[in-house]
Amino acid sequence: MKSWRSELISANLFVGMVEEIAAFQGEAIGIPHNVTAEEEWVSVIAKAVEMFGTVNVLVNSAGIRGKADTTAEWERVLRINLTGSYMGMKHAVPVMKSAGGGSIVNIASLASLVGGGLNGYTASKGGIRAISRAAAVDYAKDNIRVNSIYPGLIMTPMTEGILHHEPLRKQFAERTPLSRFGTADDIAYGVLYLASEEASFVTGSELVIDGGTTAL
Repeated sequence: MKSWRSELISANLFVGMVEEIAAFQGEAIGIPHNVTAEEEWVSVIAKAVEMFGTVNVLVNSAGIRGKADTTAEWERVLRINLTGSYMGMKHAVPVMKSAGGGSIVNIASLASLVGGGLNGYTASKGGIRAISRAAAVDYAKDNIRVNSIYPGLIMTPMTEGILHHEPLRKQFAERTPLSRFGTADDIAYGVLYLASEEASFVTGSELVIDGGTTAL
């Protein structure tokens, strides 16, 4: 389970995002959601259709790290990171088909492109890479685009252990050509592009946002 501190940070960000959208005269709702529970996916998609008429964009971004020292931990990480993304697509795609198309963006990781250790996180993100490419081909005929994003080290609550450890912080900074860590906005702008009509001819793509790390 997440620590109470991580839960609090997530809740504050969640509420703040809804309030920020409302401040710009946008419409938004916030629904707490366990991505491992299929019945909650059914409920969330139904609520979105009720409020907004359809689902045009799905972003699968929920994820946790885990060394998977035990089989139970391995399965927990895969269920949240990979199976949760699969269930999101499973229940959003029929609605998108009815609407004439849509865009799905799955958040993977550099761990699925380079060696990152034998653990549940690497396996789950590698799985996201595979199902994103498969779905892009399967749903192209339905005008549903599926793309994936590969973040480098991003400043989030999940990486605070690395960013607050000076030797590790220095090591990662030296391995990044742009000599800084990424921010949530760096990833959000990539999602915005892939979700938008500006990317209408983009599907099955892999957008790497890592400050140049994989170019080394």
